[in-house]
Amino acid sequence: MADQFEIEIAIEEPGHAAQLIDLGVHRIELCSNLNEGGLTPSAAQIEMTVDVSDLPVYVMLRPRAGDFIYNRLEKHMMLEELKIVSDCGASGIVFGALDGGRNLDAEFVELVAQFAQDYGLGMTFHRAFDACARPDVAMELLVELGVERILTSGFAPRVNEGLPALKRLCEQAAGRIEIQAGSGVSAEFVDDLWSAGIRAYHCTARMKMQAREDSVEAKLGFGDYWSLDRKKVEQLGDALWRKLA
Repeated sequence: MADQFEIEIAIEEPGHAAQLIDLGVHRIELCSNLNEGGLTPSAAQIEMTVDVSDLPVYVMLRPRAGDFIYNRLEKHMMLEELKIVSDCGASGIVFGALDGGRNLDAEFVELVAQFAQDYGLGMTFHRAFDACARPDVAMELLVELGVERILTSGFAPRVNEGLPALKRLCEQAAGRIEIQAGSGVSAEFVDDLWSAGIRAYHCTARMKMQAREDSVEAKLGFGDYWSLDRKKVEQLGDALWRKLA
């Protein structure tokens, strides 16, 4: 990492992507349905995001909300979408899958990794890791498969509650795979996360804007929209640069 840290911002709206490079962001995670933890976006979303930004775009590969135990049809969908992601010009994927015992679904994860490598896509393993029964074993397999990073909150709802686990994960990773903190990441927790060994930071940075009360859309109940929270990104970047001062 040239800056000795990384900031990744999760977005839904391609229009937000063009603004991120000026805010010191290193990578985009593109999703749909962020309110459900992020699902696979459309081909048009991917193409437009790649077109408007010079940043690497990693695309969420998740067919539905809920748990990470996928049936045969869902797995087939994910493999089919890999080619679409590649054809649309994305740099990588964000994925994860567990088996019925909540261990890593080794056979499927290996297949996804093989496909991703064939398409020249980088790989992030998402917070399915936080639901994994044996994360220590899972990490070793992910290292072996060439996965670049693990997105994790340290097995807690928010990163500030998972700091001891994040420290242990960084120690196990030992530079072989990146441990990226996500869920509740903000400038407020940079000092603690940095002390735990975290150098990769993931967050959404958006705020809900309310429609004018007298608008037709507001009266119909769907006038609100999301805007990029530039201040949150700036504050996170400033806090991280202070760690290097």
